[in-house]
Amino acid sequence: MSTSKKVQAEQSDNVEFGDLNQREKLVLQMFRQLDQQQQKDILRFIGVLLNT
Repeated sequence: MSTSKKVQAEQSDNVEFGDLNQREKLVLQMFRQLDQQQQKDILRFIGVLLNT
């Protein structure tokens, strides 16, 4: 990843964090630590909950 793209991604992360409360920030940080399959599993689970 180029330096400018990395900076843009970090700035995007900061914007996302700006409007979140402490608990929401913690959940987002924990979610980002998961691998891609774990993230997909959680998103699928949330999707099931929202569709019922």
